[in-house]
Amino acid sequence: MGGPMAKNLVSADHDLTAYDLDDDALEAISDAGATAATSTADAVEGAEVVFLSLPGPDNVAAVVDEIEADLEAGSILVDLTTSTPGTTEAIANRLADRDIDVLGAPVSGGSSGADAGTLSIIVGGDEAVFEACEPLFEVIGSDVFHVGDGVGHGHAVKLLNNYLSNIALLATSEAVILGDAAGLDRQTLVDVFSVSSGRNSANQDKIPNYVLTGEYDMGFKIGLMEKDMRLLSEFAGEQQVPMLLGHLTRDLAGYAKTKKGFDSDMTRVYDFLEEFMLE
Repeated sequence: MGGPMAKNLVSADHDLTAYDLDDDALEAISDAGATAATSTADAVEGAEVVFLSLPGPDNVAAVVDEIEADLEAGSILVDLTTSTPGTTEAIANRLADRDIDVLGAPVSGGSSGADAGTLSIIVGGDEAVFEACEPLFEVIGSDVFHVGDGVGHGHAVKLLNNYLSNIALLATSEAVILGDAAGLDRQTLVDVFSVSSGRNSANQDKIPNYVLTGEYDMGFKIGLMEKDMRLLSEFAGEQQVPMLLGHLTRDLAGYAKTKKGFDSDMTRVYDFLEEFMLE
């Protein structure tokens, strides 16, 4: 996700310095016109706005530990990661004394949305800081939302969104598998579902484009799907709000990760359920 977003910023003539642990990824963005940094500290030196795009909240906390002393006073730190509200709030509190503003701005839309610059960007934080960064958000996304003044509000909305996306994939997979077992055509099923009251992102995109084609290459790992559901459960616990379907979805995602492997595409959940239901 980070690479395509960075390339779009470079294409829009923004002066960008990038760093990645993956040498190939760093070389790709350097070839696109960015300056390749040699370390996280090198990447943030002199930067007015720092974007983080990382696997999860633990990675975010570790990187902030590395760069905290090197961030410029008066700069803005924007976390695009699917993280937790609490992580972002803790970072904002740490950096406030140094006059560094923080926005939690997770993105949605997958690798294809990152490539096309059509991501949804879900931003929490001070409105004036949001407005200062809005021109940058509009380069990497087509739908930009300021969802609240709390720096963790964007991450809360993103976790809820991913929950809906994941439960839709599980439920639609079950429906198609059951229909297939009853002798119904799978493509006809998703054609009907996608224009009827059961329509969702799974029957409009994930299953017809990545499962029925046999490609299974949507670009999002089962392991990250499970991670997002685990973060949702933690968030619900912090709010002292029980989520019956949320916890079940977390458990199913975890079981699918164990069976199919962390790096398997999330659309392999369909295969996991088919094996479980029809064995």
